[in-house]
Amino acid sequence: MTVALAAGLVIVGLWPFDFRPPNHVNWLKDRAGISFQPDGIAYDPEPIDWSARGQLDEPAAFTMELWLEPGRVPYTDLFDILTIDDGNSPPAVRLFQWKTELLLRVRDRVGYRGSREVGPAGVLMKDSPRLITITVAPVGTTFYSNGALLKNYPNFTVPNSQLNGRLILGDAAAGKHPWRGNVFGLALYSRALEASEVAQDYELWTNHQTYRLAAEPGLAALFPFGEGNGHWANDVSSHRHQLLIPERYEVLRKSVLELPWGPDPIEWSDLDDIAINILGFVPFGFMACHYRRLARPAARGRNIVWAICIGATISLAIELIQVWLPNRDSSATDLFCNTLGTFLGALLATKLRIGISPAENAGETKAF
Repeated sequence: MTVALAAGLVIVGLWPFDFRPPNHVNWLKDRAGISFQPDGIAYDPEPIDWSARGQLDEPAAFTMELWLEPGRVPYTDLFDILTIDDGNSPPAVRLFQWKTELLLRVRDRVGYRGSREVGPAGVLMKDSPRLITITVAPVGTTFYSNGALLKNYPNFTVPNSQLNGRLILGDAAAGKHPWRGNVFGLALYSRALEASEVAQDYELWTNHQTYRLAAEPGLAALFPFGEGNGHWANDVSSHRHQLLIPERYEVLRKSVLELPWGPDPIEWSDLDDIAINILGFVPFGFMACHYRRLARPAARGRNIVWAICIGATISLAIELIQVWLPNRDSSATDLFCNTLGTFLGALLATKLRIGISPAENAGETKAF
């Protein structure tokens, strides 16, 4: 029974055993654009050229325009739509969805959990296409939807140093938070657009006159996603970047036994996973300790330690193998929770004393 439980834990921990899963990014059939489903990612192998940048420690001026249609996402996590990844953790700039809320998160070592974030609620409704425009200037950040002002956040700025990175769509470099939805177009500017320009760009996007955007000043990248097939989406600006849509899903920066206070710290939404990781190892801890006690009823303390060591070893093996599984995460939090679950199960076995005779129970108590 103990061996069967151990095998079951390994199967659950490594399922579906796919070391090269397909990348779930597809070209739309009825219009220009790409569709993202878990697990899916598209990324630029080269850093975006923000040619109008000033000093690295000064507030940046830039604009992101993203024409998208959110899919159905669970309300239990954050989902990365766009990331500017500079190779550090946490990422420099992240645009992600939380329920129907659109959030812009910027790395800040002195901020809450190493980052700051702002964003309006109720803007990302399922199956509701819209052009999201975010202008960032030295005086603050402004969100627009379909060319109309949503909300302004004075004094929320982004330093120029945060813009030196590659562009990722549909997920973050570390994986974990794949977004669901369609993207019909993307434009990046190395300046903050005026409100009138935001409205004008909305008309161009919706009237399928994207080609006119290529002549606008400060354009850093423009992806109309009109290719319809292949593994590359082309930037039609003068910088000529490309987004790679790999055949296989990739995690660009895989972590090994990531710590709970690391680049992707524990959120309230992780409590369900924590509970599952604890409770999932309780039966194993119970059976391992019970089996050991049948052979050595007088070694109560050593039996608990033995069960904990076996449970921790199984968990560690699972977490290390998960490093090679793109759709799974290697987490020190999971290792700790699995070990805690094993301990609780072993402790429960010593309390219930199932299958142990009264005489053995007495000897066990003395030995402990």
